[in-house]
Amino acid sequence: MTMSSKQIGVLTALIETLLPALPGDTAAWTMPGKDLGLEARLGSLYDRLPHDRDRADLRILLTLLGSGAAGVLLYGRPRSFTALAGDERAMAFRRLAGHPSNNVRRGAKAIKSLIATAWVTTQDAATPPSTWEAIGYPGPAGPPPSTPKTIPVMTIDESAAITCDVVVVGSGAGGGTAAGVLAGAGLDVVVLEMGDYRNEADFDHLEDNSYRNMYLDGALKSTADGGIHVLAGSTLGGGTVVNYTTSFPTPDRVRDEWDRVSRFDQVFTGHRYTASLEEVSRRLGVNRENGPPSMRAQLMEKGLRELGWHVDEMPRNAVTCREEECGYCTMGCRIGAKQSTLLTYLQDAADRGARFITGAHVDSVNWEGGRMTGLVARVGRSHLRVRARAVVLAAGALNTPAILLRSGIGGPAVGQHLRLHPVTAVWARFEQRVDPWTGILQTRYSDEYADLDGAGYGFRIETAPIHPLFPAAFLGWEDGVSFKRDILGLGHFDVGGILLRDKGHGRVVTRRDGTPVWEYVISREDQAHIREGVRRAAEMYAAAGAIEIVSSTTRPVRWTPDGRSGLERFMNDVDAYGYGSNQTSYFTFHQMGSARMGQDPTISVVDDHNEVHGTSGIFVMDGSCFPTASGVNPMLSIAAIAHRGATLLAERLA
Repeated sequence: MTMSSKQIGVLTALIETLLPALPGDTAAWTMPGKDLGLEARLGSLYDRLPHDRDRADLRILLTLLGSGAAGVLLYGRPRSFTALAGDERAMAFRRLAGHPSNNVRRGAKAIKSLIATAWVTTQDAATPPSTWEAIGYPGPAGPPPSTPKTIPVMTIDESAAITCDVVVVGSGAGGGTAAGVLAGAGLDVVVLEMGDYRNEADFDHLEDNSYRNMYLDGALKSTADGGIHVLAGSTLGGGTVVNYTTSFPTPDRVRDEWDRVSRFDQVFTGHRYTASLEEVSRRLGVNRENGPPSMRAQLMEKGLRELGWHVDEMPRNAVTCREEECGYCTMGCRIGAKQSTLLTYLQDAADRGARFITGAHVDSVNWEGGRMTGLVARVGRSHLRVRARAVVLAAGALNTPAILLRSGIGGPAVGQHLRLHPVTAVWARFEQRVDPWTGILQTRYSDEYADLDGAGYGFRIETAPIHPLFPAAFLGWEDGVSFKRDILGLGHFDVGGILLRDKGHGRVVTRRDGTPVWEYVISREDQAHIREGVRRAAEMYAAAGAIEIVSSTTRPVRWTPDGRSGLERFMNDVDAYGYGSNQTSYFTFHQMGSARMGQDPTISVVDDHNEVHGTSGIFVMDGSCFPTASGVNPMLSIAAIAHRGATLLAERLA
C-alpha cells in the first residue's frame, strides 16, 4: 500500500471501530477486524481501485482523519480519529457518514465498503473468511467444471495491423448480437473486447475474484460524486454473462415514447424492430418455463398478493436450470443454462469465421484524409490498428461515448442524456431462514407502481440472490453490534430491489488522460419516486410477515412492523437521512442513453440506421442508443437495436 504509517494507523483504527470484538460463538463475532488480516486484504483492494484519483482521495481522507484540526470540521472533536476512545470513534464515524459535505459522506461510505468487502470475501475457497461460518454461507459448490473454450481468441503480443469488413467494439447484448448477425451475412468480422474470455471452467463463484475478473473496473467504480455504485460486465459476452437473465421486450409505451423523442417515423414501433425483438428472444432462448420461485421470490409474491398488487413471472433467457445449482450465476453460470451472447451470437460469429481479440482497449477511431479507416487500440503493451469498412461501437453507455469523445466525433450530444436505472433496496428479516443466495436468479416482479406520474415513470420491485459482499457494501453502519448482526444474520434476510425508471439524466465526460467520468445526480422528482418505492417495498415485506425491515440509508432505519403508525415513523426517519447522493445507497446495473438515436444532431448522436451523425462508416449499437430509459431490464432492447442495426448494415455492405 502506498500509504504512510500514519494513514495506515488511521485505517487500522477505522477497522477496529467498524468491526469491534463482541461476545459470540464464532471468530467473526469475537475477533476484532484488525486481527482478521484485513489490512492485507485492504491493500489488495486499494491497489485495484480503478484510477489514481480514487487512491489519492482515500489517502487525503485518512490524512484528515489523522489531524486534530480537521477533526473539528469532520466530526466536531478537536482530536485525531486515532486519539478518540471507542465510543467516540463510533460517534465520529456516524457523523462522517451523515456529514453535510457529500465529499465526506462519499469517503466514509467508500472506507466502510472496502473494509466490509475485505471482511466477507476471499480469493481462495480453501481459506474462507470467518464470516461464512457465522452466516451459514456455504461458498462455491466445489470447483468449476472442465468445460473447453470453443471461441478462438487471437494473441496480440506485438504491435500489429489487421484488416476486416467490420470491427465490433464490445461483445455484450449489443456487440455480441451485431457480430453474430454480421458474420452470418458473410462479412469478415473482428470483435474487440476489453475484458478476458472466461467460460464455465473459470467460474469459481468467489465474489472477490468474479467481480475483479468479469466486471468493469473490478466493480470498484461509482459515479463522479460516489452516489451510485456502477456494476457492468467486462468479459467476453459482456453483461449477458453475469446478469440476472431477466428478458423483457421493450414495452409498447416506451417504443412509442422513443419514436416521439427521437422524431423517428416508426423506427421503434415499426415492423423491423418488432421482428428483431422476436428474433433475439428466440436466439437467446427467452421463456417462462425455467423459473420456479426461490424462497426470496415466494416471500415477495406472498406480500404482493396479500396487498392485492400486481405480480407476475419473469421471462428469462435460461434453459434447463437446476434450482439447487442456481443463485451464483451473477458470477457466471457453470451449467450453461444462461443463454448469454457467449453461448449464442458470439459462438455463431466464431463458427462463421469471426476473429476475437480480448484485453483490447480502444483508443479512438482512425481517420486518413478525412475518411474513416478503422480504429486504434491497445492490447497489453502492444498497439493494434484495425482497418475496416465499418466500425460498430458497442462498448456500452459508459464507454462508447468516451471513444467518441476521444475521437472528436458525434457532435454536442455525445455523452449527454445518461440514464442509470438507479436501484436501492429494502431489507426484510424473517424468523425462518431464507438463505437469499440460493434459487433461481429472478422469477417474480411487480409493476404496481411503474407509472407514478401518468407518463410511464415510476419503479418496479424485483428481488435477486444476495451473497455476502452485496449487503456488506450496501447496508449502512450505525454501530458494530448492529452491523455484525445484520451481515452475520444474512441467512434470514430477503431484499426488495427498487428499480427506478429515471426521468432525470447525467452525462459521460473524459479526463485529460481520456478515461471516462460518469456525472449523475438523482433528480428531486426521481428521489420522490424512490421514496415511494421504499415505502411500498416496506409495506410488501410487512404483509409477507417480516419481523424487521431495514432501510439502505447511510445509517439504517429499522421498523418492527406494528401497523400503519409504525410505517409512518419508519418513513419519517428515512426522510431525515434523505434520498440523495451518499444519503441512501444506490447501485446501477443498467446504463443507457449517452449516444442516443434521433433525427436532430444537436440532441442525438446516431441516426435511424445507427450511424453517427455527420460521419460515414461509424455505428453505435448498444444501450447508449436508447432515447430515454427503458424502465425494464434492457438486455432484449439492446439486442434488438443491435440486430436491427446490424441487419441494415449487412444489407449496405453486401
